[in-house]
Amino acid sequence: MHFRMKSLSWILALVFGLVFLGATAMNAALVAKARSALVGMPVIAKAEARSYQMAVILPDTNDSFFKGILEGVASEAPGSDVAVQVFRYAGESAQEADRYFEIALRSKVDGIVMYRSRSEVGSIKADEAARSGVVYIPVGTDAPEGETGPFIGSGSRLQGFEGGKLIGKKLGGRARVGVIFSGSGSGLPEEEPLYRGLVTALRGYPDASVVDLAEAEPGMLSGEAVAESMLREHPDINAMLCSSAQDTVGVVQVLLDLNKVGAVLVVGADETEDIRRYIDKGVVLASIVRDSNKIGKEAVLTFSRIKKGGGVPAPKETGFFVVAGKKAFR
Repeated sequence: MHFRMKSLSWILALVFGLVFLGATAMNAALVAKARSALVGMPVIAKAEARSYQMAVILPDTNDSFFKGILEGVASEAPGSDVAVQVFRYAGESAQEADRYFEIALRSKVDGIVMYRSRSEVGSIKADEAARSGVVYIPVGTDAPEGETGPFIGSGSRLQGFEGGKLIGKKLGGRARVGVIFSGSGSGLPEEEPLYRGLVTALRGYPDASVVDLAEAEPGMLSGEAVAESMLREHPDINAMLCSSAQDTVGVVQVLLDLNKVGAVLVVGADETEDIRRYIDKGVVLASIVRDSNKIGKEAVLTFSRIKKGGGVPAPKETGFFVVAGKKAFR
């Protein structure tokens, strides 16, 4: 009897030991996963170490444009004595963005930097922030119509104009262009600033034409699906203009699938490792990089100036630069 009880005790001890080891291993795995999720995130100063507290509210997408804004904010914040809390929301969820805005106001931050689309009408958030004593700095690409406040962005019209110049220089009157733009919900595609800039640039080439333009919805594969549909429906397209890095990569993938690399000139947007590699290989002619890093820096600097008693500045255009291969300017 004693022998059986002793054996049972050993068995129970072994079972509990295995359970404990399993739980420890699982906990270690979860900790490692959590740490790996933090890799690549900007290092932000601790709140108690800074004079000002700022909330940054941006879409949570793969668009390198928003990554650049965050990097700019992170690099400028310490020098302006600003601590930053970042909130990311699903790209299509305006309700979630509004919820983070309200959370920031209730938290009594000193400033809010928030993405604002061209279609967002009025100054409701600016007025609400002002009533709470919070400096509101909207950022994005194109300033909403009639914007008078401190909007900081890099306009799509200039992007389209530069793209049109590159396409016109290479193809002249032979250009048959397809355009993929990131929707702003503003109405007719022909009203998009990217398209209007492109058309202005192509006026010097009377025979050139824009064959099709279409909106890419948020999502990894949306631009790719739009590009495939466009190129199958219009096989005469010999140039593509894209408004985001994600759509640029999607267009290249379609060209590879359809065996049309070299037959269709691509002018992309922004700068990623993939886009740089495609430019080096001659698959993409050039990419028009909106200076979103500068947008982030200017947002922090503008906040700092306002907090120190400076006036509210007019909307600011940060511009762009072109990353291109050797063939782009021949």
